[in-house]
Amino acid sequence: MSRLTRLVGRVGRKLKTLVPEAPPPEGVPLTVVEEAQTLVRVADPLAGAPNVIGPVVEAAILGDAEARASLEGKSGGVDVPGWADGAGGALRSAVDLARVKDVWHAPAFGAVFDDAGQVFRSTVHEALYLTPTLAALPHTRREGEVTVFSAPAEAPIIPRATVFMAWGGLHNYGHFLIDCLPALLAAEHAGALEAFPAVSPPLLPWQAELLTLLLGADAPMPTVIDAPVARLDEAVFATPMDHFLHAPGPPLDAVRERILAAAAVPYDPGAPKRIYVSRLGSLKRVLVNEAELEAALEARGFMIVRPEAWSIRDQIALFNRADVVVAPAGAAMANILFCKPGTKVFEIQPSNFIGVWVRNIALLVGVDWRAFFAPSPLSETEIVMEGELRPASEFRWRLDLPGFLTFLDGGL
Repeated sequence: MSRLTRLVGRVGRKLKTLVPEAPPPEGVPLTVVEEAQTLVRVADPLAGAPNVIGPVVEAAILGDAEARASLEGKSGGVDVPGWADGAGGALRSAVDLARVKDVWHAPAFGAVFDDAGQVFRSTVHEALYLTPTLAALPHTRREGEVTVFSAPAEAPIIPRATVFMAWGGLHNYGHFLIDCLPALLAAEHAGALEAFPAVSPPLLPWQAELLTLLLGADAPMPTVIDAPVARLDEAVFATPMDHFLHAPGPPLDAVRERILAAAAVPYDPGAPKRIYVSRLGSLKRVLVNEAELEAALEARGFMIVRPEAWSIRDQIALFNRADVVVAPAGAAMANILFCKPGTKVFEIQPSNFIGVWVRNIALLVGVDWRAFFAPSPLSETEIVMEGELRPASEFRWRLDLPGFLTFLDGGL
């Protein structure tokens, strides 16, 4: 070892004794917890002390026999799942209302968590797809395998609030309509909104329009929290925030009734009776022969609709007036909530992206749902999230067009 190296080492050790290492920043490790296992179950969560959970709507099951009577024999294509024919019936989720005190809220993620770092799952289940470790939440850092939250020096303080916006609702029409709005209405049905005014992140115009239809033009809109986190002295949230679309039930029916009443769709004898909900141009799930499908449907009297070009009120009217709807799987299918009972809905599902949620909404509303399943994908694109590749986020697929048209023509 050279003289210079020894000298540098001695100087470094001396400086270390003169300038102590800075203490690590304080914080609390975040852990996702189940509300039902963490909070005390009571009959009325708005009475008595907080940190409780209680019922708003009891769970219900549409039996196997009844579901089969509505669905059996109405599906086609390749590898048709048993549930498409009604096997197993359909669950309609229970709805609970949680009331908690002294919590933090990250409005852009939906997250509600307390000073012990307990993150309530119903508020983040959707966000966990984006950030499985919750490291994308503001004021967090990773320490090994743990995500640590450090309280900010300044944050808005709100005495009481209703949280209803999950992360998926910020970006996805279906999640906002089928998860977030029932969560808000459940809080209202429980009698919470007057004492716990609703809060939300900044809203997009279409979200504000749906809220106005649901709550009424004269009702107060949610208080916007335009900050990374806020401190809520006391908060309530309802469990439909957590993927209610997978097993929808009341109060989604009340969401439908209110919005349709407010939209007041007028009779229009010239309105299209057959519509195709196009995804042409989408880069997420590319149906490579969609242009051919559209041409074949136009020849059968279908109007080709791109929902993003329509206002919310016009979308509601379009679906409500239609007698037949054809569409590939996607968020725009949430609009079947506004269809008349008996409307025929033909959903086209790629086999690596199948989902039961549209079927369940159809069963709730009384829509005549039919499904055609196509093998997929032709190719997949892996998406990087939190440094890891995740498959099946984007893909290309092809519809057996002759097979689907035969299936469609037989059902019209």
